[in-house]
Amino acid sequence: MKKIILVLALIIMAVPFLSFAAFPVNYNAAYDITDKDGVFKNDTYGVSVSATRPIKPMKEFTLTYKFDRPVKAVKFTSNMEMDMGKYEYEGKKISDTEFTVTQTLVKCMSGRTKWYTKADITYMNGEKSVFYVFYDVK
Repeated sequence: MKKIILVLALIIMAVPFLSFAAFPVNYNAAYDITDKDGVFKNDTYGVSVSATRPIKPMKEFTLTYKFDRPVKAVKFTSNMEMDMGKYEYEGKKISDTEFTVTQTLVKCMSGRTKWYTKADITYMNGEKSVFYVFYDVK
């Protein structure tokens, strides 16, 4: 009986750490904005992303997205290397080509620091696009 309890306790303790193993999306270093802002090509459209720094756990920071064509809405989702749940934010529209999102991200219990922000973009003509940026939260 003690062995069964020990095995169950080990399984219960291991399950959260197994969820830390895989990054939920493919990391792309070209889209990492940890140290500097970036100008990128999203499909055939341009987007620039700037961040208030430093990006730290439990500290509010803001991402500003500027698009080269008018955008109707942007929904932002963030997560860490570990799959601990999605954090969704509606973008604040500054103009038809500029949106901001203010986030506060938690500290990973396993010590991992890689995060992403996914932007679900809806253009004025109804086209939809997805764009990711990555950063370390240390």
